[in-house]
Amino acid sequence: MSQAENKTPGMQADNIDEQGNVLYLDKERLDRKVVGFPRFQNKSNGLGIGNFLKEHLIYMNDKRWPIARWLYKMFVKYSVWMKKGGTKAKIYKTGIMLAPDMEAHTSTVVMPLHVDITDQSQKVVVPMDMLKESLKHVTFIGGMDSCLCRESNDCKDFPKDVGCLFLGEAGRVIVKHNLGKEISYEEACRRIDLAASHGLMAQAVWVEVEQWLWGIRNDQMDKFLEICFCCPCCCIAMRLARNATSNERHRFHPSGWTAVADQTKCIGCKKCFNAPNGCPVEALSFNEQGKVVINQESCVGCGICKSRCPVDAIKIKQTMPMRKDLREYYLTDYNLDLQIWDQDKE
Repeated sequence: MSQAENKTPGMQADNIDEQGNVLYLDKERLDRKVVGFPRFQNKSNGLGIGNFLKEHLIYMNDKRWPIARWLYKMFVKYSVWMKKGGTKAKIYKTGIMLAPDMEAHTSTVVMPLHVDITDQSQKVVVPMDMLKESLKHVTFIGGMDSCLCRESNDCKDFPKDVGCLFLGEAGRVIVKHNLGKEISYEEACRRIDLAASHGLMAQAVWVEVEQWLWGIRNDQMDKFLEICFCCPCCCIAMRLARNATSNERHRFHPSGWTAVADQTKCIGCKKCFNAPNGCPVEALSFNEQGKVVINQESCVGCGICKSRCPVDAIKIKQTMPMRKDLREYYLTDYNLDLQIWDQDKE
């Protein structure tokens, strides 16, 4: 096993030195993120019964928002079944459309909005730049009025009114159901900046079961992408990841930027490890000297460990090449060809 794979606890990746300097961008690690999903195809509309239920009966709107909050809590409460295995895991994963493992395309690209650039003189494309560039030619942007995750948890530490962005036809759906409003590209960029100012991270999320929550037709699922602005305490994706196995966690991918540790600064306090709402993918371990080591194969770059470190020993740095934009991430990593961009304007 190559040391670069960093699968052994306490082992540092080949492209990161003891001070947390990135020696080279690991293209091989980026390539290992391609997990071999079959090509996504929209499900048939059939007789239209399922679409009718989604569009006219089951969908969430402003009046049904308390139901959405209750469903959020149920998703989190029973997510522990994933690690139990057997019948309970099968029931839960089937219920939230994560089964069969290699046929369900639910997936996430994590984009930290605060990163560390070693050489300030270099022109470096950071996740925020890539996110804004990806929004330029989206056919429609709907901005949610509030964050479901923070509202459901009555979050006291982060603002509830920095809601998700829904792209493509999904944006039109949430506007139709009075859960948000159409916003311009410039307004979307301002929301990204606002999220960054509050210390939130961004995630591009495609969640199959959400077509039932928001009322998205079968033939529109390739026209749906959600940009969430997440806090470490309430984010449903991060909370589910903490209760997941490796079979589910391979759906979480970094955007080329991950956490790296300066072991010469680390004091071994383990606050990054022991704090509530810690690493969602269990990427942290400690070497024989008690210094933190970050598994680069697992780390998604959410920055939670960085925010907990009292001595600034953890940074978010580019450790892999970045893909061009969100379309390329989803097409290459998840074999999902999203149709939310106006190609005539590109």
